[in-house]
Amino acid sequence: MVNRIQKLENNINLLKAQYDQYFMGVLKTSPSRLADEVAKEVRAMATTKAPNTALQFRLQQVIARYNTYLNFWQRNLRDLEEGKNVRRRDSDLALARARNGIFEISSTETDRVLVESLYRKITQEYRGLGSRQVPDLPRVREMVKQQTDSIKEKYKCSSVEYRVVVEDGKVKIKANPIMGEK
Repeated sequence: MVNRIQKLENNINLLKAQYDQYFMGVLKTSPSRLADEVAKEVRAMATTKAPNTALQFRLQQVIARYNTYLNFWQRNLRDLEEGKNVRRRDSDLALARARNGIFEISSTETDRVLVESLYRKITQEYRGLGSRQVPDLPRVREMVKQQTDSIKEKYKCSSVEYRVVVEDGKVKIKANPIMGEK
């Protein structure tokens, strides 16, 4: 039962990632096959009685999280079909990803909020290490601008994904190109 719940959880996370990519335009088709498989498993698991209350609680949490995502996906799919502007949702998605420590920046001018969120994450990590010396926002903004422009030119990509990590007691910023239409 534990393995089955874990597998369902992993499939929901994979489905979430694929829907995120679809709504951002990275994937050209919605992940309908995986969505059908996950929905079928959720229906089967919803009628299953777990052997103890802890597993039952975990299963109910996983199903509730799936239902929340499902409502969000259905609303976005409906908006796409009706031709409504979903760029607003893209920026909401980018901000949600930023809360998870992933900052996708295409331009420091248009993505000012994301750059400021990246700066707050850097500051948080420095303070977590007990450091009082934190780089100032203009310096971080300039570094991100230079890095973003350099990576976009080198890889001919549409944007750059930044992550703040702590390695060997030092705060580091990792940058990866995000390939897509420019």
